[in-house]
Amino acid sequence: MKRSVYKLKSKSLGQEANLIVYGEGGYPVVAFQTQDQKASELEDEGMVDALAEFIDGKQIQLFSVDNFDEQSWSLLNGDNEARAARQEDYFRFVTDELIPRVHELNASNLRPIAFGCSMGAVHAAIALFRRPDLFQGCMALSGIYHSGYFFGDWMNSTLYDNDVLAFLPNMPLDHPYVGLYRNRSLLFCCGQGEDAQFADDERRMDAELNRLGVDHWCDYWGADVTHDWYWWKKQMAYFLPFVLEDVAKEVEKEPVAPWVAKAQEPAKKPAAKPAAKNAEAKPAAPKAKAKPAAAKAAAKPATKSEPKAAAKVAEKTAAKPAAKSEPKAAAKPAAKKVAPKAAAKAEPKPEAKPAAKKAEPKPEAKPAAKATPAKAEPKPAAAKPAVKKVAAKAEPKAATKVAEKTAAKPAAKAEPKPAAAKPAVKKAEPKPEAKPAAKPAVKKAASAAKPAAAKKPAAKSTARKAATTRTARKKR
Repeated sequence: MKRSVYKLKSKSLGQEANLIVYGEGGYPVVAFQTQDQKASELEDEGMVDALAEFIDGKQIQLFSVDNFDEQSWSLLNGDNEARAARQEDYFRFVTDELIPRVHELNASNLRPIAFGCSMGAVHAAIALFRRPDLFQGCMALSGIYHSGYFFGDWMNSTLYDNDVLAFLPNMPLDHPYVGLYRNRSLLFCCGQGEDAQFADDERRMDAELNRLGVDHWCDYWGADVTHDWYWWKKQMAYFLPFVLEDVAKEVEKEPVAPWVAKAQEPAKKPAAKPAAKNAEAKPAAPKAKAKPAAAKAAAKPATKSEPKAAAKVAEKTAAKPAAKSEPKAAAKPAAKKVAPKAAAKAEPKPEAKPAAKKAEPKPEAKPAAKATPAKAEPKPAAAKPAVKKVAAKAEPKAATKVAEKTAAKPAAKAEPKPAAAKPAVKKAEPKPEAKPAAKPAVKKAASAAKPAAAKKPAAKSTARKAATTRTARKKR
């Protein structure tokens, strides 16, 4: 079987404590030693071999720990307060430091079974009755559970807390621990030969548990049974299967126990992560809707870094992005009614729409002017409110220059449409938009204007537009 030794640096004790772990899995059993003994005693006395079947079969994992009785219970001539305080230190070590390490090494949050013989039975009983929330069962063989055996008539509050037969008789029926006791597996056993004084304490324990209505098992072996490892090994091998079966049943009765909730936490967190991913996916929907904007942003750096490829990008993306960008234009009604005829009459003009992706305000002016020769005239009414706001800000001189230079053919049809282009001014400052489309393109990307000029000759005459761009540059 696997055997591992650990050195625990205890803050409660102020010194190291040895812990020997036998086995690789199974229900955790914390074993306390007999008076003044250390963690290797169970192995030295053959108890580990007696339990090998349970350990190798992964029914239990045995955690054998040092005790420090020589500093407390066995120090008969020492100061009683210091002795009681040292026992309390050991109890704090068990509950605050040992049990968390047991959970870690056992890879579970199962409450362990406390086990011990003689003085180890006393430690096991103290651990369970004082902290039933940490321990699921108790197997106490041949223990003396009253402190008078070691301290005589002396008592203080600290010793009282470590004297099971002192505080159990004073425990009321409505104490919260009583309900926990009733859901624990409690076993006490001793012989009736030289163990007669131990049998007396066990009978007192039996009476108190009956008074509290706590199910338990107090067993008394014959007069030939001595206070010895020979009998303890037999008793342990006999009782352990019953206790493990009882523990399994009791654990099922208490599904809301703290350790169960903790054990379920790792299972709940993975369930919450998919939920978090789904929640993240929901905002992704609006992001998908805003892809045209992302495409526009992506197109801008493309024009700056790759001026030659700008024309190819415009040709590839003009068809699909043009359809997506139209509904997002400022003049949505104009886009809806004009789009069907504009697609038939001016198919080459969507090429100017990629320019809209490069510079949002300008493409809106161009498609509005070119794509609405037939039906754009009835819709100045929708654009006029924008003219009122822009009229004060727009530059009249720039408007006349634009009309003279860029509106040779479109001027007659597109003169009412500067108003349709001006709604785009709401999104961007009016002054750059009122000027020729080539000017803002020069500010953002000088190279972007050149591919645009290369495209327009394919659709219409390039002489006048090239002239306008040159004169615009000179004036600036």
